[in-house]
Amino acid sequence: MSAPAGELAGLSVAVTGGTKGIGRAVVRTLAARGARVAFQGRDADAAATLIEECAGGPGEAFFVAGDVGSFADAQALVAAACARCGRLDVYVSSGGPREPSPRLFTDMATPGDSLAMIESRLLPRLNGLHAAVPRMREQGYGKIVLLTTDAARTPTPSESMIGAAGAVVIFLTRALAKELAGHGIRVNAVATTITSGTPPYDAYLAAKAANSDEVLVKAFTKAHAKASFRINTPQDIADYVLFLASPASDQISGATMSINGGLSFPSY
Repeated sequence: MSAPAGELAGLSVAVTGGTKGIGRAVVRTLAARGARVAFQGRDADAAATLIEECAGGPGEAFFVAGDVGSFADAQALVAAACARCGRLDVYVSSGGPREPSPRLFTDMATPGDSLAMIESRLLPRLNGLHAAVPRMREQGYGKIVLLTTDAARTPTPSESMIGAAGAVVIFLTRALAKELAGHGIRVNAVATTITSGTPPYDAYLAAKAANSDEVLVKAFTKAHAKASFRINTPQDIADYVLFLASPASDQISGATMSINGGLSFPSY
């Protein structure tokens, strides 16, 4: 997907999980289109490198250290973007914890184990929504993009609770899009699957090299074989986020797009 270099000129954007994988590609892509991007993460060295990569382009990127699991840090990211740019036009909720790691339901001994899995994947998105929506309501405009998982649409071994959290995100996308439309706020989601160049994919490669028989290794190996086109890259996701951030998508809200290289074909 291509767009003019100044397509997002002057827009204020906040991105969580911006130092790694998909979030990093989103920061780089939106800054290259003219946006002023406040991005959050925990790796200061990776952040410094990303800022250098974005320097000299039409936009800019600046780092706000924080954890996606912290509501206070989500609020701090919004505050930093508004302090620098005077407003917040786009909030991209990406990234999340790797623990608890995916497990078969039968390997989760208690309901608490299941809840911990759901909360770890859902709370980062709720943090972003609660941080961004009040500011966007004040402005009468804003776009929110929630990254979630295709496991919410297509059952995947070891991801029953992760998929359940993703299903909540997908429903919230629809419900909040309707609820917030009167305030000029668009809410959309992107459902992803196995994506190269991300921490989970790197963990898969390491486990495979060690001849691990983990369920996720088997699932990822099958995914490689089943993808009709190819396995996702972070740039594939970033290009769609670019579209959702741009004026070209102003008529779209409440939608979830599955980007999966033909790995599955969700019915909704």
